Amino acid sequence: MQDYHFFQWLMSATLGLTILSPIAASALGIVQYTPSNTFTLNVTIGNSQEDFGTVHIQSDSPNGWILQVRSTQGGALRHSIYSYTIPYSLTVDGELISNLSSGNDITVRTTSTLTCDAPVGCTFPVQATLIASEVNGKPAGPYLDTLVFTLINQ
Repeated sequence: MQDYHFFQWLMSATLGLTILSPIAASALGIVQYTPSNTFTLNVTIGNSQEDFGTVHIQSDSPNGWILQVRSTQGGALRHSIYSYTIPYSLTVDGELISNLSSGNDITVRTTSTLTCDAPVGCTFPVQATLIASEVNGKPAGPYLDTLVFTLINQ
């Protein structure tokens, strides 16, 4: 039996800070991703809605915010040694994120009012689904991807 496992995601968080107007104070914009623990890829049934952690944001912008995500591996887990990849679909707060394969920032959520303000903020679950047929036949070992979340104050 081969051992497939996913090591904790490498995560970089980008801070979004904008000036509301020359006489207004800067809006708080913080995004923090907390990855889940390592899990084993299932070659028989795949991994449906696997817990990939949470993304927590704080924004006190009265005009709202935009949360974006991008995958540095184009929406695939890449073997740490070999050139094998396993594609996955990503869900943030129950919303399927489309077209991670582009490598561009994809809008996850947008608001036009004050929400997720400090100090409480908002926390959204991050999940992924991997199909068994995409895992089967791939070499065992660690597979990695990096997600970059960006918060932009409006």
